[in-house]
Order: sequence, then C-alpha cells, then structure tokens
Amino acid sequence: MNYNIRRREKNDCKDIAHVVTIAWNETYKGIVPDEFLKGLYKNEEERVISSFNNFDENDNHQFVLLVNNRIIGFINVGVSEDNDYYGYGEIFALYIINGYKGNGYGKKLLEMGIDELKDMGFNKIVVGCLDGNKANKFYKHMGGNFIKTRVFEKLNLLENVYIFDNI
Repeated sequence: MNYNIRRREKNDCKDIAHVVTIAWNETYKGIVPDEFLKGLYKNEEERVISSFNNFDENDNHQFVLLVNNRIIGFINVGVSEDNDYYGYGEIFALYIINGYKGNGYGKKLLEMGIDELKDMGFNKIVVGCLDGNKANKFYKHMGGNFIKTRVFEKLNLLENVYIFDNI
C-alpha cells in the first residue's frame, strides 16, 4: 500500500475526528462505556468545528498517516501536562483504523512523533495507554518502560504509563 506521513493541515480536521470516532469504537469496545463511544458519533461534527477553529499552525505537533491518499491514522505529541513528568514530551494520541494495523504504520508514526519531540528539545517521553488496550504490548515492544498506572480522568479509567528515555 502507498502511504505517506505529513504534518497535519487545517483541512484535515474532519478526517482526524472521524479516525478518532472509528478507532475508539474499534479499540475500546468493552473497555470504555458504550454511551461514551456512541457519543463520539453524535459529537463528531462538534469536534471538527472546534478543532478547525482552534487550529494553530505555530503549535502544530500532529502528523497524519495517509494510505492511498486517505487519512487512516495520526499521532499527536507535545509538552507533557502531567506534573509528575515535568520536562517530558508526551504522546497524547496515536490512532490507526483497525484494517490498517499490523503493517508497521504504528512504528512509523511513533518514530515521527519521537523525532518531533526531539526537535522540540525533549530526550524523555511519556505515554499513557488505557488498561486493556492491545497497544500496551506495542509500547513495550517499541522500548517503552512501564512506570505506573494512573487514572485517565476524562473517563475515570486506569491507564498504564510508559517512559521512553534517552531517545
């Protein structure tokens, strides 16, 4: 398959919101409450408008994955907002629609995110992954060291925290 990874553009907001809706519904069924997952379909247009209106080209650390010119995944990185990880970069999101997993795209997106965080001056990265998500194995496989479990406050669910240091 022909793929490309590039920096997010303002006009990508609709496709990114749709990837979030699909990926969450595929990945988190049985982990996240069904009502929340259904709500992603209902509020997708709202999320598109908000993302479009708040797009800041000067603070854009998100990359999209296109396969055959269609956005099927993305990574979003930046400065960690967790006080326990002051001075760390953070991977806030890495999503790929199920039908495209297993082709090495996750690794390519992760490498792109790590390169972006290095360019931002970070040499340590933190990522949280909801407990029960198969991506926990991915982060371990990619060299992440499990540090602790914390609460993902938005949903009051447990997430595992991994550190990538000396990147």
